[in-house]
Amino acid sequence: MNRFFSRSFARSLAVLAGMLIFISLAVPAQTAGYDLFQTGSGASVDLSTMGLGVVPLQGVPIQSSTGNTDTIMHRTQDFPSGGGAAAVNVYALFMKSQSSVTFNGQSVDVYVTINNSGGAISTSVLPQPDALSGSSGNVTNRKDGTFDSSINVNADVLFVKAGTSPTTPGNIVASKAAPAINVASTNSSWSSTPPPNYPSNSCYPSGGFYPIPVHRGPHPVVPGKKNIGLPAAGLTPAQATKLEPGAAAIAVCAVQTQ
Repeated sequence: MNRFFSRSFARSLAVLAGMLIFISLAVPAQTAGYDLFQTGSGASVDLSTMGLGVVPLQGVPIQSSTGNTDTIMHRTQDFPSGGGAAAVNVYALFMKSQSSVTFNGQSVDVYVTINNSGGAISTSVLPQPDALSGSSGNVTNRKDGTFDSSINVNADVLFVKAGTSPTTPGNIVASKAAPAINVASTNSSWSSTPPPNYPSNSCYPSGGFYPIPVHRGPHPVVPGKKNIGLPAAGLTPAQATKLEPGAAAIAVCAVQTQ
């Protein structure tokens, strides 16, 4: 009797262990990681206080290793196992005005940037001349494949001689912190698998969370793509050539601090 009970108990434990292993494989946890986005249509920065009104923006690919990504978010916490909130910050942002504007009597291109990479992305690739308040918020995911997010964004605005590179300091006519904005989404969708042609980069692991946010606010985004083509806002071929990241724009994982 005892031998039968022992064998039955052992078999039950084996079945239970197998079920737990299956569940853990079928439903992977969503951990801290990075979200790679490209700016969508309708992005803008409000520079009315400087007499420039609302300036339409387009994304600038940050580095060749992340395709056409111009916005990188860093989720610094794991999501709770049953779903819940995790902290997030803006790790990198690179946008440019769709056309030149006149600033202090001079034709300039307007760039909007954040470089919160701790040196992983050089300022010679993604310049941010001014000290900024943090850009952070939270993402709340649910097991039904939806999530909410709210992020306060504090970016730098660079006024650069029209047609020149913002990575050359002498080209920057002026710079200052942009007005703070909030971008938020409700009931947007996420998946544990990447969308088609999503950049795969060991420097920026996803943590098993691939969001497709529908933002309220002046910075709509869509998932980034491996192949650098025209940004979502659309560019002429000549403009696209100017926005192509150079060979130096490669992420260096070893110096990341977060």
